[in-house]
Amino acid sequence: MKAFRWLYPGLRLKRWIFLLVLSVALLYIGFSGAVSSHTGGLHVRTPLTVEIENHFKHLKFGDFLAMLMAGWGIVFAVRRMMYSVLTVYAPNQEREFINKAYNRIRLRRGPRIVAVGGGTGLPNVLSSLKRYTSNLTAVVTVADDGGSSGRLRRDFGTPPPGDIRNCIVALSDQETLLKDLFQYRFKSHGDLKGHSFGNLFITVMREITGDFGRAVEESSKVLATRGTVMPVTFDNMTLQARLKNGKTITGESLIPQGKSPIERISLKERKIRPNKEVLKAILEADAIVLGPGSLYTSVLPNLLIPEVAETIALSRAVKIFVCNVMTQPGETDHFTVSDHVRALLGHTGPNFVHYVIANKEKVPQKLLARYAANGQEPVAVDEIAVKEQGVQLVKVNLLHQEDYVRHSPEKLGKTVIRLLVGYPFRV
Repeated sequence: MKAFRWLYPGLRLKRWIFLLVLSVALLYIGFSGAVSSHTGGLHVRTPLTVEIENHFKHLKFGDFLAMLMAGWGIVFAVRRMMYSVLTVYAPNQEREFINKAYNRIRLRRGPRIVAVGGGTGLPNVLSSLKRYTSNLTAVVTVADDGGSSGRLRRDFGTPPPGDIRNCIVALSDQETLLKDLFQYRFKSHGDLKGHSFGNLFITVMREITGDFGRAVEESSKVLATRGTVMPVTFDNMTLQARLKNGKTITGESLIPQGKSPIERISLKERKIRPNKEVLKAILEADAIVLGPGSLYTSVLPNLLIPEVAETIALSRAVKIFVCNVMTQPGETDHFTVSDHVRALLGHTGPNFVHYVIANKEKVPQKLLARYAANGQEPVAVDEIAVKEQGVQLVKVNLLHQEDYVRHSPEKLGKTVIRLLVGYPFRV
């Protein structure tokens, strides 16, 4: 029988199974004596239990001592059995395994959060939230048409995998080496130059499974992600931008190169079918987080699919927009926080979000000069203009202390969770 395989030599289980059985028997003996002493023998009486009663009915201390020893034996035997199994599957990592198991159980009880976006902003917010919950769903735009993703999109007719790859890595629970492997970009000459290993992996997985959603799911298993990554649609998705000078630019990678401010963003395709799993996740969410990231080419493209925007509007979740710390050349030049909110509501509708999180911390002077050379500046917080649009402003220190300006995952995650539980912010 398969059950007897646990008794094979080398597994170091037989001794602990014997101790467990012995401890259970001792617990029964102690319990039998205690019950017979206090209840007059209401338990099932057999010749064996009668003999046990004769030995223990005058030994109350012995009854409780036996029960105490039995309890210790059961706990000790179970622990040693568990460690014996772990030494086979995770040698020298028993304690780490226990800690990870406990952490996974804790994270499974966390809130259900849907994060919407793309680019480099979405992975950052995912990194911040995976510390609090594994019930995370990343809804990723698939409008990218540049770089490695764009080439794979044209050559294989597959949704661009780049932003999805970054989100999988951000949610990964694996060691650094495997993460680095997925992010590795080929530098040699030839057809592989510029491609990342993760992009190729997802594309090959799609060729094997015949389904892009399945490819993303299997790739997530490789990196043991704390959450789910979903493309917003499986259809071909092409962005168009109407500029204030009257021109129209087609293509996500070309939009930031326009010489005029963006008036409105739209989709070239007449009908884009949403990923049904995305709509389900939105309806079940406790919180929906939009951004940070490129406003017109990462965040808004997801909301251009009518069903997605309508489902978010109908959702009872707490809806949070995370504003960028710095402006982005060609997209949000000289934008304030209220300009970001106005563009968001202009493409969706009034009362679409409840909160906007904005950074109030000053950017170090040495970094300001570097960003100014690229035409970037801190996003000004114009509190009154934000409130006039019916959105509550949450001003917090969000900067990550490094050689570049970005949101601190620790600070951003804590802010989102506090909003979810109704923490009273001072604005």
